[in-house]
Amino acid sequence: MTRGIKLRQGDIPAPLMIRLEQLSRELDLLMRRRPRGLVGPAGSLTMLLGHITLQSRDVIARRARRRWRGVLRRRALTRVALRDLQARAALISEAHAELAAFVASDDRLSFPRTDEAPAISVIIAVWNQPHFVLRCLRALLAQDPMPSMEVVLVDNASDEETQALLSRLDGVTIIRNSANQGYLQACNQGSAAARGRALLLLNTDAFVRAGALAAALTTLESNPAIGAVGARLIMPDGRLQEAGCDISADGTTYSRCRGLPPDAPKAMVRRDVDYCSGAFLMIKTALWRRLGGFDGAYGRGYYEEADLCFRLKAEGNRVVVEPNAAADHFELGSEGEAGDALRESQRNRLIFVGRHAATLQGRG
Repeated sequence: MTRGIKLRQGDIPAPLMIRLEQLSRELDLLMRRRPRGLVGPAGSLTMLLGHITLQSRDVIARRARRRWRGVLRRRALTRVALRDLQARAALISEAHAELAAFVASDDRLSFPRTDEAPAISVIIAVWNQPHFVLRCLRALLAQDPMPSMEVVLVDNASDEETQALLSRLDGVTIIRNSANQGYLQACNQGSAAARGRALLLLNTDAFVRAGALAAALTTLESNPAIGAVGARLIMPDGRLQEAGCDISADGTTYSRCRGLPPDAPKAMVRRDVDYCSGAFLMIKTALWRRLGGFDGAYGRGYYEEADLCFRLKAEGNRVVVEPNAAADHFELGSEGEAGDALRESQRNRLIFVGRHAATLQGRG
């Protein structure tokens, strides 16, 4: 596949393997397609029929060129989709291999902890996926420079494999739920136990890059009007997932710079945005608590961070994306159950639009 990683089918979710096979077959068929009626994508007719008028030949040629351009577009899109899924599968295999090596060792993950209040409280909601949890925590420990921080982990009744990993953590506050309460409620629980002056909401499938926490904190505290800071999120295939997000009048969300190279000039700009993804969202603790955290009306999650940012901005605060803060993000890797994202986002979009109709009015 990619990066020289041999995929073990048992590691890869069945839907992902099925989609990989489908896209591989589709690309193979597209690559076998050849232009009909053209020598090449922009060539001339392969045969000039004497009984067809010149005008008719031009019409046929234009149609053939349009069809061929469509094939080329489908090839390009299918290649991108296939590379994305291959990179996701490779990442899963790498993460499983790292987990297996960790479990086979006597290693532990130890976070520094003091009685003094830290600068940052990192809030992580966990439900299974121990291979992602391990990679997420290791990325935090590798921060350089390392700001003072604490990790508050809320376990939503994870499986035995995840429990085994959690038992080998030191210096981490673990809150255990007897049932899966969802991402939103877990974040609210974790924030209640936080001691830092800033909260970092971090998904288990988000792996912070060097300096991300320090850069976000510096921006957050650089101006009293800045209430929350997000990061550049980078997909497994190396393209940008987002550099901040915007929302249209009907509640549709748009990821800025999606699909661009991670260091594209457009993405390397500190700017105000409608909201930043909850995969990596840093907010001043006092402001979070004054707003009451995430609104429980959004159930297990989706649109909760957009709602929080809109409520924050309604009080005169700014939401900023900091380009020097970056994280690799699997995207939907921390989804509670298959299909949650689609169902919850459709439901919660309507709630969001109803609550923020005045702000959204007049947008495209």
